[in-house]
Amino acid sequence: MMEEILTDDYSLLRNSSVNLNGNSSNPSMDLAHIGAELNASITPQLPHLENTDVGEPVIGMEFESDEAAKEYYIAYANHVGFGVRMNKSRRSRKDDTVIMRWFVCTREGFHSKRVIYDDGKKKRKRGTTREGCRAMIEVIRKDHGKWVVSKLETEHTHMVSLPDKVWLHADTSSMMSPNSSLVPCRPRGFNNLKNFNRGIRVNPFGQGGEAQGLLEYLKSMQSENSSFFYAIQVDNNNCLTNVFWADAKSRRAYECFGDAVTFDTSYKKTKYMMPFATFRGVNHHLQSVIFGCALLMDETKGSYVWLFETWLAAMGGRHPLSLFTDRDKAMEGAISRVFPRTRHCFCKWHILSRCKQKLGDVYLKYPTFKRELKECINDSETIDEFETRWEYILDKYNLWDNPWLQSLYEIRPHWTSVYQKDLFFPELSACQRPESLNKFFKRNFNKKTSLLLFISKFDESMASQYEMEAQEDFATVYSKPLLRTPSPIERQALDIYTNAVFGKFQEEFVESLAFHVEKIEEGPVSKYSLMKDDDNNNNNYIVSFRDSDKNATCSCCKFERCGILCRHVLRVFFVVSIRVLPEVYILKRWTRSASCNAVLDERVAELGLSFQEYLIAWYNDLCLDGVRYGMEGAVSAETYKVAKLALQKSFADVITIKNSQKKGQHNLQRFARLQKMQYKVPLPKLQPKKAPPLRVTQHDGDTSKTNS
Repeated sequence: MMEEILTDDYSLLRNSSVNLNGNSSNPSMDLAHIGAELNASITPQLPHLENTDVGEPVIGMEFESDEAAKEYYIAYANHVGFGVRMNKSRRSRKDDTVIMRWFVCTREGFHSKRVIYDDGKKKRKRGTTREGCRAMIEVIRKDHGKWVVSKLETEHTHMVSLPDKVWLHADTSSMMSPNSSLVPCRPRGFNNLKNFNRGIRVNPFGQGGEAQGLLEYLKSMQSENSSFFYAIQVDNNNCLTNVFWADAKSRRAYECFGDAVTFDTSYKKTKYMMPFATFRGVNHHLQSVIFGCALLMDETKGSYVWLFETWLAAMGGRHPLSLFTDRDKAMEGAISRVFPRTRHCFCKWHILSRCKQKLGDVYLKYPTFKRELKECINDSETIDEFETRWEYILDKYNLWDNPWLQSLYEIRPHWTSVYQKDLFFPELSACQRPESLNKFFKRNFNKKTSLLLFISKFDESMASQYEMEAQEDFATVYSKPLLRTPSPIERQALDIYTNAVFGKFQEEFVESLAFHVEKIEEGPVSKYSLMKDDDNNNNNYIVSFRDSDKNATCSCCKFERCGILCRHVLRVFFVVSIRVLPEVYILKRWTRSASCNAVLDERVAELGLSFQEYLIAWYNDLCLDGVRYGMEGAVSAETYKVAKLALQKSFADVITIKNSQKKGQHNLQRFARLQKMQYKVPLPKLQPKKAPPLRVTQHDGDTSKTNS
């Protein structure tokens, strides 16, 4: 008999609707003076991490040196929320010393247009952050040796950053000193990476056994944030066997990107022989995101059932659309039981890796075998083509009797791409593929690695991953990839998608121009045949288009598979004069707002945060909405009037509710005082009921739960 303990703030399983770990602890933002009055009223209530006594620059300000002027302007930029670079300088004709310097916003100027030649070589895609901002400061050296502000512009043409993202503005090309040391805007950190990486731990679990240390670690993580979820199993001797945990950010990420999940067991075993596993997905930057981690004592069906049910509870009971795993009988049985509505497939990367082990002699004897096998698996456009190529390989290399290949063929619908065209599973960027995670384990772990070091190293990896996501969030907002055509569809995609996803879309859009289109069927649903003139394989694609609702489907099924329109549909859209992407083909999970604009409704209370943290979250969310509201409402006199009237009415409603809440709170406090005076005892505090512990009994590798 094994005991299962689920803990998530008094054993209540709660959905994590909003993650505030990325919010700044300092919500004061100068968004072009929008909401200044609100800022003044709320700022005294909120904690501040930095000294904000940076005065506004004015003409005539004096500095001891140009370096002092630069440091001041960087500090001012840090406070306001923009990046700084040195634009130009002027030297004296007498002694060639610098007598004038210009410091400008990093978004000053415009990107120089140039002809892009396609020579077939892969080039790094460079975006641009410049959009003609005129904010600047000019300082000149006077005869008395002081540096004086002579020219100044403080207005920006763009929205400035949130305070916790200012460090990302550091300009690596222009703000380098002669000794190549970068001048930072502020200490770096992803909100100090609270709950994810609290610095290098010499001994994160303290003294004592590792199992006890792990439990103390999980408890401490939950004490910092009640949305941290963990569950453990213990055996009859009260010894720890299986463990699962997921932090608040992982649970929040699953809400946005939990449609496709990989259960990855690419691990190195510790001295306790406990395999490490992760639930992973893909975010809107094509980066790998973690949905939870586990340590398992064994790999039986019972352990997998416990893990999958626990993970599902932590994720709010929402089943993924697709689940990719390694090929494992015990795992298959558990998945069919816990995820009956989820499409279960085997990870192709694991299949190909296993092929190298099972067919090592064939790989060595026939150098062309590897290439032909990959082409059969990855490049087959139809099931018939896959079958033909597979039979050709078996014939050519005399492998008809190979039991490994025969077993793979029997389960081909579970792992080959051609059988999974209708299955949604987005692509990762090259650096985020499973082999990268495998390299991480090989680099950091071996059979002598302790559990303490294991968790510490993985914590560091998670912190690095969160910081890379923050950098991509920043790059998507403050830089734009270059357009390659004047098409409004490409412009629309640029404004909607993240930079990484737009790169994928742009590749499809540009390639669409190379296809020849022929209409082969007329009617309510028209059909088009598409081919490339230089396609040696004579691949033919069929696009069906229904004009009534602008619905299009392609035989390649790229949109169904990864949520980005294929080049064939885009080409047909051009032929039928569709100049704007229909909304049905814009998946929210790929957009800029996929994760950052969650509605902070009543579910925010489930996070168990302090009142100060609520204020910060609400304030930041309303400020962002206010800026978007202002940008849309200030485009004409008519829209301004409508927006202004609506805002005044809404503001009056807010004040009314605020006053009624104050009155109600006053009455409640008065009632509490009267009760205390009458009964001479304080009012009892409401405590949530603790759920009874769950007992897990194993029968022949299966598990069943009963309340104790």
